Amino acid sequence: MAYQPPRRRSGAPSWAEPIMERLTPTIKALVLANVFVYVFYVFVRPARAFLVTHFGLGPGLFAGEIWQPVTALFLHTSLLFILNLIGLWFVGAALEKMRGTRAFLVLFFAAGILSNLAIAFVSHLRPNEADLIRSEGCSYAVLALFVAFGRLLGRQQTRVLWNLFMPAQTLAWIFVGLAFLISLAQGDWGGVAGVVVASGAGYLGGGPGGLRELWLTMKARRLRRRFGVFEGGRERPSKKYMN
Repeated sequence: MAYQPPRRRSGAPSWAEPIMERLTPTIKALVLANVFVYVFYVFVRPARAFLVTHFGLGPGLFAGEIWQPVTALFLHTSLLFILNLIGLWFVGAALEKMRGTRAFLVLFFAAGILSNLAIAFVSHLRPNEADLIRSEGCSYAVLALFVAFGRLLGRQQTRVLWNLFMPAQTLAWIFVGLAFLISLAQGDWGGVAGVVVASGAGYLGGGPGGLRELWLTMKARRLRRRFGVFEGGRERPSKKYMN
């Protein structure tokens, strides 16, 4: 019998293995970039104003600082930083596995940059938002990842917390709805524009044929309403009228 060397054990504890499995080199690089900027912001206090003014998303974009839609993806100034990293870890690795590293990175940066541009232009047109400097980091890019995740997996059950499962598309719509309602409640029309653009980018960038799939879905719903058919093919009960 041939000698087989003992299997090399991972240095991570067993409870950490599911976490480490999702940290692909790409996800790890994005996480570390966000962590580095956040730690620098927290501990180097004299640099805070400069970072926010010139690397956040604000009126400086219209004064020639055209790098802001990109650099703002990595600038967090609140605990939203933790939520974004959890979202990136949770859905990023799955999307990278399904779509490939290149497609994942294109979606992440394209959705984030386009959302930031939409936020900046809508805010610039509104007097009460024109001077705002935003530092939500990769929030809208992560939202787009969730939408793409929901489109690709549809009604497939996905683990959210421990024994809590829900359809992937339901999870995506929950995040979109929350982001939309929060922006709307705050009167943040720039944020509303960002949610709309991020959702559209995530849906179209989730895979090929996004526009056709969206059109067919809308057409199918119109036909179901027209002929009185529920989901699953059940007919809508006819209304009874009394003379």
